[in-house]
Amino acid sequence: MGRIETKPELSNQYENAVQLLKFIQVDYRRARKQLQDVSLRFSEREAIASKQLHTALDALDLISASRNNEVSVSPGKVFPKQVLRQKSAVPPLAARPSVPTLEVYCLGSFQIRVNWEKVEYWRSAKAKSLLKYLIGQGRPVSKDILMEALWPGCEPSLANNNLKATVRALRQTLSLATDTDDNFTWVLFQDGNYMINLEADLWVDIEQFEYHWHAGRQLEKEGKLADAIKEHEAAEALYKGDYLADDLYEEWTSMRREALKDIYLAILGKLADYSMREADYEGCIVCCQKILTKDSCREDAYRRLMCCHSRLGQRNRAIVWYRLCERTIKSELDISPDSQTVALYQKLLNDEYI
Repeated sequence: MGRIETKPELSNQYENAVQLLKFIQVDYRRARKQLQDVSLRFSEREAIASKQLHTALDALDLISASRNNEVSVSPGKVFPKQVLRQKSAVPPLAARPSVPTLEVYCLGSFQIRVNWEKVEYWRSAKAKSLLKYLIGQGRPVSKDILMEALWPGCEPSLANNNLKATVRALRQTLSLATDTDDNFTWVLFQDGNYMINLEADLWVDIEQFEYHWHAGRQLEKEGKLADAIKEHEAAEALYKGDYLADDLYEEWTSMRREALKDIYLAILGKLADYSMREADYEGCIVCCQKILTKDSCREDAYRRLMCCHSRLGQRNRAIVWYRLCERTIKSELDISPDSQTVALYQKLLNDEYI
């Protein structure tokens, strides 16, 4: 009888303990949420302070350059590209910046951010094309060139009207994207040329990509290989895809796309060679595979893959890469692999070190 009488008591104790645990969980979640809110506010304030510091430093740079006659400070404010464009993207903030920001991503699918907010709505497709063209040129562009590029073969007066309407649509798109002050003119027209207003804080991925590429080459010439590799890695990380991948059939994109792709392949080649020298064979394999996704006939990439897999003890994989090389070269170019590639293959068959 005693045991039967204690069961309800034990059951009540269990239920009370479960209820207490639930209260503790609620308190824990509330405290965690409060901590996250405090952390977020701190991060935002820190980012705002960082942005203000960069703005002040830029102003000091411009004043110093003006005193040294290195820059022309005029009502149009035409500043040197290196002062205004080599800036790091700042994380999104709740507060509006004092200077409008424009981030442009051309490598891969085109996208832009105004004041760190992605622009989803465009007044017209031509407005987007106009921005792409202006950003791609990186300098003022005459209205005649724009009319021919965007409306080829169109009657001049009609093309001129179309251009004016498109410029207006682009200005409205950028201004309305995040309630930017309408008094700020995003696209300027000066001396017959159109240009992006350089008073904006402009960041463009292709400019940063080329900047890191040139910096890496210069460091390499100076014998600072480790620092050069860091610059090349920074450039490689920016390459999210081919230039304006959504506009493959626009003639004015072709030359720039191929030029940037050549730089990308050169960077991957340098990173692959560096990985090979450091015996980082897995890293070298990754670089070579990226090369082959862009150019499936690059025999130097196949040779590196053969060597890396061989040195990792994966002789069969090395042979597979040779045979894939042989098939691809024959199919695409109707030739056989060169003697250097064939010689590596023969060594593999003889189980020699390569």
